[in-house]
Amino acid sequence: MYVILALLLLGVLIIAHEAGHFWAARACGISVQEFSMGMGPLIAKWKSRKGTQFSIRLLPIGGYCQFYGEDEDRPDPRAFNNQAVWKRAVTAFSGPLMNFVIAFLVIALFMSLCGVSVVVPKVAKLEENAQVAGLEIGDEILAVDGTETADSDAVAQAIADSNGDAVTLTVRRDGQTLDLTITPFYDEDDGRYRVGFSFGRENMRLPIWSSIPFSVQYNIESVKTILDALKNMVFRGKGVDDMTGPVGTIYVIQEVTRQGGFEVYLEMLALISVNLGVMNLLPIPGLDGSRLLFLLVEAIRRKPVKRELEGAIHLAGFALLMGLMVLLTYKDIIRFFVKG
Repeated sequence: MYVILALLLLGVLIIAHEAGHFWAARACGISVQEFSMGMGPLIAKWKSRKGTQFSIRLLPIGGYCQFYGEDEDRPDPRAFNNQAVWKRAVTAFSGPLMNFVIAFLVIALFMSLCGVSVVVPKVAKLEENAQVAGLEIGDEILAVDGTETADSDAVAQAIADSNGDAVTLTVRRDGQTLDLTITPFYDEDDGRYRVGFSFGRENMRLPIWSSIPFSVQYNIESVKTILDALKNMVFRGKGVDDMTGPVGTIYVIQEVTRQGGFEVYLEMLALISVNLGVMNLLPIPGLDGSRLLFLLVEAIRRKPVKRELEGAIHLAGFALLMGLMVLLTYKDIIRFFVKG
């Protein structure tokens, strides 16, 4: 059951990525010869009225869109290389873009269905020996010195701005409103004035439109995290041993889904989608980022790199990526199934 969910997750992300390329190509007048779901031996195929062959292949480790005239010059105006540079760039970029869109939609849906944990201006914990002057756990802070506070950040900032002078906290407790006078202390570690309590957290479901800023922020933070991990891997060698291939990814997805349920499954869907988007934009031969790099060179030089050379570079890069995939798959099998 969980393995099927893991395969479904990867399948959805692969199809979405290739659909981004496919729709962009169609919009730009580029002929798509094949839309393949999976790699390796062919299982099934059918042809659309516009001449595109849709294929299902044995190995669920990727997919591809084969564009007419992609690595050679053809006289047909529908050929990939006969299109303007910007059209080819849009087509190449739309695959990764679709992964970011999927992550955005999934997180927005997640926050609407499952909610998001937010810090609220409620007293969750009183610190030992702190000057809390009558505060109790569960008190909801409504205002500081008569100024209403919309959230916990506003409360903390108002206390920090007191410069150690006594402040009046207006709190709600058991349906009653109380005014409590408290003198903040200077926290050397935080470098600001504060009061000796911690805020609580609540799970808040958001309307779909209100979840948009959170979803955008999630994508931005995920991209930063992935880029930091790549930087540490390339320059410091950190995380190399933790790399996984398709088998390891499927194993991890089904295990965390088994333990965390639907909420964790949605989070994994979004995170892996962002990861696919970022990785495909890297300027590695065989990936979309490499295609975009060649298009940038063509735009600067006002003439393309020799088609044969570009095709050979993409082919070599793809072969190396497939070799890496095989190596990682072998390591995954040893790590997760042989050694346990």
